[in-house]
Amino acid sequence: MLNLRLCILVLSLASASSVSAQVTITEYAVPTNASGSSGISAGPDSNLWFAEYSGQQIARITPAGVITEFPSGGYPYQITKGPDGNLWFTGDYGNLVGTITTSGVITEFAVPTGSSRPFGITAGPDGNLWFTEVSGNQIGKITTGGVFTEYAIPTSGSTPIGITAGPDGNLWFTENVGKIGKITTTGLITEYPMPTLGSQPDWITVGPDGNLWFTEDNTTVNKIRRITTAGVATGFSVPTAASRPFGITAWRDGNLWFTEGNGNNIGRITTGGVIMEFPVPTAGSAPDFITAGPDGNLWFTENAANKIGRVTAPLYNLCLLYDPTKSVKSGSTLPIKLQLCDGSGADLSSSSITLHATSVTQTSTSISGTVEDPGNANPDNDFRFDSTLGTTGGYIFNLKTSGLATGTYNLNFTVTGDSSVYAAPFQVW
Repeated sequence: MLNLRLCILVLSLASASSVSAQVTITEYAVPTNASGSSGISAGPDSNLWFAEYSGQQIARITPAGVITEFPSGGYPYQITKGPDGNLWFTGDYGNLVGTITTSGVITEFAVPTGSSRPFGITAGPDGNLWFTEVSGNQIGKITTGGVFTEYAIPTSGSTPIGITAGPDGNLWFTENVGKIGKITTTGLITEYPMPTLGSQPDWITVGPDGNLWFTEDNTTVNKIRRITTAGVATGFSVPTAASRPFGITAWRDGNLWFTEGNGNNIGRITTGGVIMEFPVPTAGSAPDFITAGPDGNLWFTENAANKIGRVTAPLYNLCLLYDPTKSVKSGSTLPIKLQLCDGSGADLSSSSITLHATSVTQTSTSISGTVEDPGNANPDNDFRFDSTLGTTGGYIFNLKTSGLATGTYNLNFTVTGDSSVYAAPFQVW
């Protein structure tokens, strides 16, 4: 059962309390011991693909958790889906860029600059693959046929790490010395110094708001930062001190999700900068990279625990338009009024989204009962959309509490397009 965060709303209808959202994290052991799982990406075959740095393998994991490994060599580090229907990866100390088909056939290409340490990699808007060279101080481009071009970064010793295709048709990359770089597909580079020197920007992605978002894993700085395509940066502190935020990705809930290597958490940040953290079950797992999976979940690598993690999270938050701490008399009718919200509390409710009540659960004993509603106020146990609720509309379910003993309960329901089960709490006396 997933209990959703209840947004605090100061409305004329009610004042709601707030509790923490919960997600479910499932872990799968990697067959090769101490494999050093690192980069992970959704593949074109509806599976997830990840790199095993120490194990020197590329691996595939199905949404059901079945793992298959393919020997690669080259110390593979990060991996991405290519424009040719294959996966492409960097081989750090192997000084190579490789490709693997979904059937496991690997081809490797040596980077022209020796000991360049290719690290991050992404598909570009031009149909090529773009990658960073940590020691080579360059941004590299490789065609799907294996032809390389390299571009020198203006700042000496910049230590480029992550790279992503931006919303502006350019490639954006991090420089571990404390800068963010932008490179056009013709090779023109612009650099933007960050407010804090030595902030150690690492991995970068495009957010749902059209900005670039990246992690700063300096344990003192400890921020998630946003940068516009004009180069204006804003930082948000991670609640867990010295957590070392690392991998980051956008997800279908309109937020960004990231890993905390030292904090052993998976973090979620809204585009407004509100952060929540969720602990990884295995202590000291060192969560590394994270990606949105083709199955609607989030997947991440656990570098120290030698596992792959899956995050199952609800698509919406619940903003309650009633006070769940006030009890109603058993047998009376309780109007359950609520909105579907994003992580910042913005209303996402719509008449096109159906909320269907499934059961009532007493949280102290987990005894479930059937849903009762008075008359035909909620036909087929569906919530009724009401455009007058709140400021932008919401839902109402008139719940009959006959037969319910004194206690705390959840009204459980599903939402169109989401496999999660939602719960609206209430109390009976």
